[in-house]
Amino acid sequence: MNNPQAPFVGLIAHHPGPCPVRGHGDAFHQATVEQGLPATEYFRLSGIRDCARQTGGLCSFWMGERLALYQLNNRPLLDDECLAASTEANHELFGGFLGSLHISDPQRAHKRRVVEQALGSQRFIDGLKPDICRLAAAYLRPLQDQPLCMEHLALQWVSHVDSHLPGVLDCRVKTLAQYLEDERFRAVVGGFFEQASKVISHDDTQGLEQHQALMPFVKDLLLSNFQSICAAPASNLILGHFALWGLAFTRQNIEALNLDRALEIGTIIIATYDTTALSLLWSMAHIERSPQTKREVIAAACATRDQAPHVIDLAVMEALRLGGSNPTVLWRRTIKACEIEHAGQRLVIPPDTLLWLDRWQANRDPNVFPRPEVFDPGNILVLQENGDQPHAFCTSLLARNRYDINSFSMLNTRRNPRKCPGRLFSVRMQSLLLRELYGHYEVSSEGIDLSLRRHSAMPKPARPGVITLRPKASGAPSDE
Repeated sequence: MNNPQAPFVGLIAHHPGPCPVRGHGDAFHQATVEQGLPATEYFRLSGIRDCARQTGGLCSFWMGERLALYQLNNRPLLDDECLAASTEANHELFGGFLGSLHISDPQRAHKRRVVEQALGSQRFIDGLKPDICRLAAAYLRPLQDQPLCMEHLALQWVSHVDSHLPGVLDCRVKTLAQYLEDERFRAVVGGFFEQASKVISHDDTQGLEQHQALMPFVKDLLLSNFQSICAAPASNLILGHFALWGLAFTRQNIEALNLDRALEIGTIIIATYDTTALSLLWSMAHIERSPQTKREVIAAACATRDQAPHVIDLAVMEALRLGGSNPTVLWRRTIKACEIEHAGQRLVIPPDTLLWLDRWQANRDPNVFPRPEVFDPGNILVLQENGDQPHAFCTSLLARNRYDINSFSMLNTRRNPRKCPGRLFSVRMQSLLLRELYGHYEVSSEGIDLSLRRHSAMPKPARPGVITLRPKASGAPSDE
């Protein structure tokens, strides 16, 4: 730890790595890209995690020739203004998407507002509840009494509901669920964020290969659903982006979309269902592997009066803590010198430093959660603060100024301005789908393995398992 290349001697622990010249650069690439290990596993096996744990949660190391800082807790370190928007390849991946823009970019606030007016509005989301429940029930009805891959079910179910919700995507003619089955598009529609995450988490530039395939998908989706999108409420995310670009939503303008805008709108469309579906998969898998919580979820789903806080909402938040839909480790780069505080001392981090947050480990901080490695909604209850209203407790956990669980941010920066604008929608959607599932069906499952899947940059269960639904004698949904 006293390696001569240590940049913050006496202030932050340093891990020299396996190579005196390249540090961890080559070993990290070999472990994550070639061997398929999740990034969090590399930091555990390399010893960086233990090094950071012993010295307050931070550890410096060299990633090739670049200085890097590893963090394993959810404490905000610095201002977002000090950081590049994301990886150097972020714009190439996501075009003009708001996450690709520096925090000071004047366009960013307008683009965020387009998303937040729908997916970040509690009133708007509450108004969708009848539609979500109706669409969720209709999708499940033909699937009863047959074994279903849980991962496939989560992705198809969420994409079907999202496609039909009024004022969200309004893709009712050719739904996203249909695109996931279309041989021409399913690789990019179902694997876009997997490829992007290889760049974001594993620093693997080969993940850029599929990004241009998003253009034909976007144009086909917009043209196929042209009439239903034209008739959509003003909150529709696609119409909102065309208005932001100063373009009328016409077939001619769709055909003329450049790659930058196609990537932007494609990212918005896929993120709306893909991230929620992965989180829902973790929720179902954890509930199915936790008999006591499953009994509590079933009772809550069948109850005529909601508890406060609702056990299903707590289970969703707990699954977000343990699984979620962001890569296990995320990084960003400083663009200027910035000051942080660590162990009661202030120090300056130089520009071009890579800041790595091990969110998988940070969400298992034993100083925060009483049973950090166990799926237990009680881990969420300990996060209640004075002033939290019982019925809105889980919503308050999602506020920008809360850092308890990192499932909707790349890094925890002060004021958290990049926290996902669609987080309220994602959590509420999962809760309502789980109510439908466990309120109307006897659910059985087998073959679930909750360890992390190898050769996947997104956090996915090693085996998602098979689930079977049988209607309850007195609780089967009607055909109305």
